[in-house]
Amino acid sequence: MKRLAIGLALSLVVSSSALAQGSAVRIATEGAYPPFNFTKPDGQVAGLEVELAGALCERMKRPCTVVTQDWDGIIPGLMTRRYDAIMATMNITPERAKAIAFSNPYMVVPAYFVAAAGSPIDGSAQSLKGKSVGAQTSTTHYRYVEKHFGKDVSLRSYDTASNLLADLKSGRIDAAITTGATASDWVKADTAKSIQLVGKPLIDADVFGPGVGVGLRKEDTELKAAFDAAIASVVQDGTLARIAAKYVDFSVTP
Repeated sequence: MKRLAIGLALSLVVSSSALAQGSAVRIATEGAYPPFNFTKPDGQVAGLEVELAGALCERMKRPCTVVTQDWDGIIPGLMTRRYDAIMATMNITPERAKAIAFSNPYMVVPAYFVAAAGSPIDGSAQSLKGKSVGAQTSTTHYRYVEKHFGKDVSLRSYDTASNLLADLKSGRIDAAITTGATASDWVKADTAKSIQLVGKPLIDADVFGPGVGVGLRKEDTELKAAFDAAIASVVQDGTLARIAAKYVDFSVTP
């Protein structure tokens, strides 16, 4: 399982006096969910959440490193103390909150269905009945399809967004569900114009929760307070909006 520690040189250069004010924080991300987090060809991890992590750590006056962790093991890795926090487009949900704590939301991202260009699928239950739908394993998107479509669709799980996209483009599934930003990136990058966004943004507070938060161990209350204060700061002064504008064409401000 890939765990690549990356020193965040971009915004995390802090003075020695700042280092003394807080211990180092290890932040896990998936490294495979563009534009939020992804691994570049040279092995460097990048994306909206990686850049935002740098800004948050500056506000907390703590040095940080980012480690990549496969999605399926990201909460277990936190619990076994491989790292101290998760920033991986993880929606705050009651189910996850049984195991871990969350910061206040730092981002809100709508979900979308994507289907082949010219497909009759429009996101409705009728158009999806009997179709195969792909979603990333253990995500709120997977649970959304389970809740709203049940046995009317054939739901298939994928370990990464790239594998999900590959099966959609090859026709092995009829539709995929993912975040609006990821879906938009897929369509923009598809020079063959073979896929399209379908339907409206998918909203369900019971499934998606109030937004995306930093995942933390429940006992780390001081770290949660530090993240909450840093998040409030980057939202208030527009730093979050400026970072997000580099990666997505819609507001993610909670």
